[in-house]
Amino acid sequence: MSSNLSALLSATFYVPGYEHLVELIHQRDELARRRLASLDLAVYDPSGALLASSAVDPRAEILDLGAVVTAMADPPPRVMVTFDARYDAGVFPYRPHHYGYLHRSQSSDPSLYYAVNAVLGGVPDRVGATNLNNFETYVLRRHPSAARYSVLLGCLARWAPVEAQVFAHYGTERVLHEVTLQPRQHVEVPLEPERGGHRVDRVELKSLYRLASYVVGRRDGSDDLVLFDHLFTYFK
Repeated sequence: MSSNLSALLSATFYVPGYEHLVELIHQRDELARRRLASLDLAVYDPSGALLASSAVDPRAEILDLGAVVTAMADPPPRVMVTFDARYDAGVFPYRPHHYGYLHRSQSSDPSLYYAVNAVLGGVPDRVGATNLNNFETYVLRRHPSAARYSVLLGCLARWAPVEAQVFAHYGTERVLHEVTLQPRQHVEVPLEPERGGHRVDRVELKSLYRLASYVVGRRDGSDDLVLFDHLFTYFK
């Protein structure tokens, strides 16, 4: 990578049955100078195996994830899609962000909008990091629209596995889920909707570095998504 270019690695997840669009750049000027230098896309199955990779036209504004995934032969029920965006630091005053749009096909449910999760790849066992020093959190609505919640986690490390801790809070009770992710592996961690008369009200994630992480809410009796949003880093 040229020293004149900077990079942003981000990731999201695709499940079938949804129109899923990603806005690649949201900052424009009249002369259209603010463009990505390059954008590489990769698709991984839950085990971390690479299913597809391609270069995306950096002049494009909208990417149809459904078209990308359904073009593959026999895709799994969930894939992780990564975006390696390179941009000219002299053109972009800050990193470009990606935004997503989700809508169940032929459904009257409202569409879901979210910011695509920025992630940090790397080799944690080579940089001397041994403590879980990345903390993220998500506070759920007091009157939930979902009956079932889970956390989607994806590891963007190149070689080393990563340990993570997911905490679900129910009033004063905290329940721990421990996860170990291999490079490019991704999992869905289901959360109990209720314990001791309290609904889950907060989710925390602790990991060695920033993972692709989303809180997902589904309607009871179906897989219809009513929540798809990334966790927020509050301390490093």
